Amino acid sequence: MAKLHNGIDMFALSRRLAIGLGAGMLLFAAVVDYATTAEISVSALYLFAILTVSWNCGAAWGFVFAVIAFAFQIALGLMDGHPFTSNRSFFFAQGNVLFEYSIAILLTAQLRRLLERERHTARVDLLTGVRNRQGFHEVLDSEVERHVRNGASFCLAYIDVDDFKGVNDRYGHAEGDRLLEAVGHVTAKSIRRSDTVGRLGGDEFAVFFPETNEAEAMAIEFKLREALTTITQPRPWWSVSFSIGIATFVSMPKSADAAMAYVDQLMYRAKRGGKSNTVSGVFDDATAAADTTGSARFRRDGRAAGD
Repeated sequence: MAKLHNGIDMFALSRRLAIGLGAGMLLFAAVVDYATTAEISVSALYLFAILTVSWNCGAAWGFVFAVIAFAFQIALGLMDGHPFTSNRSFFFAQGNVLFEYSIAILLTAQLRRLLERERHTARVDLLTGVRNRQGFHEVLDSEVERHVRNGASFCLAYIDVDDFKGVNDRYGHAEGDRLLEAVGHVTAKSIRRSDTVGRLGGDEFAVFFPETNEAEAMAIEFKLREALTTITQPRPWWSVSFSIGIATFVSMPKSADAAMAYVDQLMYRAKRGGKSNTVSGVFDDATAAADTTGSARFRRDGRAAGD
């Protein structure tokens, strides 16, 4: 990507920075336009400022800058003289330039929409409609950094579909795909709008709960398990259960990978406990250093039990 010498990404500017930078480039274009003769066109300098703003702030701001550039070019042309035989021809020529700016703005806006659509599609699991592994890890990376800054706790769930291979073996991969699609849909419907669900691959899913404590996450897990039961019980050929690990991060992990490694341990502890279980634990530096699940709570099919 195009970057300035200090590392600023020209394609990912904040609105304020893009408008400020665009205004500076527009003024620079006007100064160059004033200092040169009418025989030298500096429309490309104006266009660069317009496209910078259009890409980062949208077409509306692009048109605002196009009109300002048009006004500069008209004013400077009338002040310094122009090579046209009449003002009418001059205005007509500048109108064509404004039209070209407008086409460039519309094409830029369309390109940005297509890029965002492709970027979104690349991060969505096409079968289930939830985020794929890459998309989920991107959310997790940014959220871990945000929670480190604000000091709030968050929770992470790891869900494994028990005995999913049996569905594939007995009824075929198409039926297995229908089961996974239903699991993804029900999981997304059962969580809060602020939460993020992802399919990590195969029959494994994860859910991120921002600014959430353990009790809140366990309440959502209970609701989710009930919802999953409503789609599997009426279909005996979907003879699966769900092993779930839920990690609460009061102390912050070193990275998103460390967070996933911890909750992965909890999920496997749930599977070793006989499947259809939920194991929850609270992350801290001591449990991470020991590479264990530390102090955890165990629940089988929604019924509390001692660990």
